[in-house]
Amino acid sequence: MADLPDGTKPKCSFIRVSYDRNKIPTIPDLCLGEAHNDFHHVQNCLCKYNYLKEDSSFTPDELDETTKSALEKFQSRFDIPQSGALDQQTKEAMAQPRCAMPDLLPGSLDSSVSGPWDHVELKYALGKLSRSVRRSVCEEAIDRALATWSNTGVGLKFEKVSKFDDHDIFIEWRQADDPDHSMEGSTLAHADFPPGFSLIADMPPLPLHFDDEEHLWTDGAVKNGFDIETTCLHEIGHCLGLYHSTVRESIMFPTVSPNMTSRTLANDDLEGIRDLYGSAAIPSTRSELK
Repeated sequence: MADLPDGTKPKCSFIRVSYDRNKIPTIPDLCLGEAHNDFHHVQNCLCKYNYLKEDSSFTPDELDETTKSALEKFQSRFDIPQSGALDQQTKEAMAQPRCAMPDLLPGSLDSSVSGPWDHVELKYALGKLSRSVRRSVCEEAIDRALATWSNTGVGLKFEKVSKFDDHDIFIEWRQADDPDHSMEGSTLAHADFPPGFSLIADMPPLPLHFDDEEHLWTDGAVKNGFDIETTCLHEIGHCLGLYHSTVRESIMFPTVSPNMTSRTLANDDLEGIRDLYGSAAIPSTRSELK
């Protein structure tokens, strides 16, 4: 991430707006100048992920020029024809469950990474875990996700410690209206970037929080459920310094579907982690834990 002219790091605060992803598919297709009573859900989605500035002069519930420009940016990121209109493909992409981290951040258009930790042996602690599965099952899924990043060959190591000891990352399942960043209605989880590049925590531990109120968490592919290991693998990527990816095969792609697993890293993920922590040989992208 490039420095600002005064030498400081750019910082982008989370925008605390929410939207109902289930409302978006019910909105008719709209073109420039058209309006609909539920279109604010689209605009809130664009604000939440930094495509549309909350303080910009857009007209609520209307597809005006400002919103059209934001839709074009969203469509570009999701490989949708950049019409600037609200069409079926765009609505389907917006309605997908996803990570709460913004897609557009200072530097994210020029790079896939924010910045690294100043050490590679990271300590993590666990708080409340998911009510959907046994604690041991949840811990094993977290362990496998951490092992996958450890196996990238760049020296990363993770040690579990008590939450009362100093640690770098704090993993917990929380209510949807999480005080540090709301996950209500549309998102599965959120994390933060390493110190110096963070959006939430001024100092460790970084939050890695799952919404345990609105979603079913599972170990594996289960109807209407979300695989813990898949989501944890994505959020750890943010904690290590990776932005969202535009590559659909990447674990860092912002959306995910229920009833599926994605437990390996794509080349895009490996290139990003090497950019952050070095270019050592990559022995494995799959966790050895079963």
